[in-house]
Amino acid sequence: MKTTAALPLIAGLLCLALGAISSDAQAQRKLYRWTDKDGNVHYTDTLPAEAAKDKQEELNSQGMTVKTTERVRTAEEQAAWEAEQAELEKVRLVAEQKAKMDSVLVSSYPAESDLQRAYRERFDLIEQSLESARIGIRSQEKSLAELLDHAADLERNGKPVPVQIRDSITRARSQVADQRAYLTRRETERTALRAEFDELLARYRELKGITPPAPESP
Repeated sequence: MKTTAALPLIAGLLCLALGAISSDAQAQRKLYRWTDKDGNVHYTDTLPAEAAKDKQEELNSQGMTVKTTERVRTAEEQAAWEAEQAELEKVRLVAEQKAKMDSVLVSSYPAESDLQRAYRERFDLIEQSLESARIGIRSQEKSLAELLDHAADLERNGKPVPVQIRDSITRARSQVADQRAYLTRRETERTALRAEFDELLARYRELKGITPPAPESP
């Protein structure tokens, strides 16, 4: 009698167990959605060999995507992707470097006058070197002119120009040319410094939210 009474209970437990096993099996069953090379979408419970290189999505029992595997790129696509990533990295590094420079700019010059003062000193040094070069050129040109006049007087009088004078003329011309080249380099540096300062000042004002003064009317 006890055994007979327990049979319905055992049967119920078996049904629950089988139901749980069935639910687990259903939950563990995988469904894949993949697109072939022609753009056709497929739904299968296993991935065929031809789908190994195509884009794949693993779905759960509710049809939700739980895992995505991108299509394997061709050699050309891989090269293009790597080039794009390298370019993006360059852009990122440039932006990062710019952010650092902005931070240094703002922290180094608490006020706009500090920035202007720092560059004014650099401009003054260049102007001093330019003026020294101009003075040197004028002096050397005067010496060269005197040497040329002396050589011309000798030639007009039918006398030969000594080797020492010819050598002095050559050296004077070389010195004048060197000084003029130096003057040109320094003027180029001044122009570059002016462009650098204008750009930096504009950026500083932008970071500080400073409105630039209106240009003076002529």
